[in-house]
Amino acid sequence: MERIGFRGVRRRVLIESPLGPIHLDLEMNLTVSIGADRRGAHLSRNIEALRDALEDGSTAGSIEEYLDRIAMRLLERHGYAVEATVEASTRYYVSLEFNGIKGEEPVDVEVSVSRRRGGGSVWRVSVTARGMTVCPSAQKTISEITGLERSLSPSHSQKALLTGTVYTVGVHARIEDIARALFASFSAPGVTLLKRPQEARLVMEAHRNPVLAEDLVRNALANMARELRGLPEDTVLEAEVVSLESIHPHDVYALARARLGSLLAEVQGD
Repeated sequence: MERIGFRGVRRRVLIESPLGPIHLDLEMNLTVSIGADRRGAHLSRNIEALRDALEDGSTAGSIEEYLDRIAMRLLERHGYAVEATVEASTRYYVSLEFNGIKGEEPVDVEVSVSRRRGGGSVWRVSVTARGMTVCPSAQKTISEITGLERSLSPSHSQKALLTGTVYTVGVHARIEDIARALFASFSAPGVTLLKRPQEARLVMEAHRNPVLAEDLVRNALANMARELRGLPEDTVLEAEVVSLESIHPHDVYALARARLGSLLAEVQGD
């Protein structure tokens, strides 16, 4: 099966959020799957499908719902296509509160919807948050050398890019819930505005909560499970981190994946 379509199509859309309707600028890829022997896919119909989806309603309850609307229109316009896939990326802002520090923090969002003719649709939403990690290994060694209390011992720290991904079958996972889970998984989250006392509090709190890359993705899976416990148990959750190392010329990477049901069984005693 081959896919053909457009990449980098930009549109501003109106999406419902917990705070009411918001405008989002989406950069989208619109493709359909066709037989290997077919030449020509009438690509102007992709833009017509996008126009039709915009005219179907003034707002959508989520980015996924909007993309699913486009995918259905793509299949209507391309009668020879067996599947339509719509992908979108955008920037979203989430309310954060950490240790008395509040902010509206940016997260990067990627969403995709694949709909098969005569079948259902698979939805994927990925949220990437930025935060800080403190290395527990170096902190332990420095504590042993200096005799300082573990939480007061210095250690190397780095920015980490943590991505949480949720795979569902036509069920919506809120960006805000995923983002909250990610921010809670770091040694400390990244915060846009910090005064000096707040900066000190954040750094001190981070050193009281050191995490390795593998700790971070495990934390993220557990936190996402708590936030998303209302989704079907066969929902697949994935956590991925790139740690931008401060003491190495290379970066550290970790990935973990599990079904929601098994994660909830693990965290229920918490």
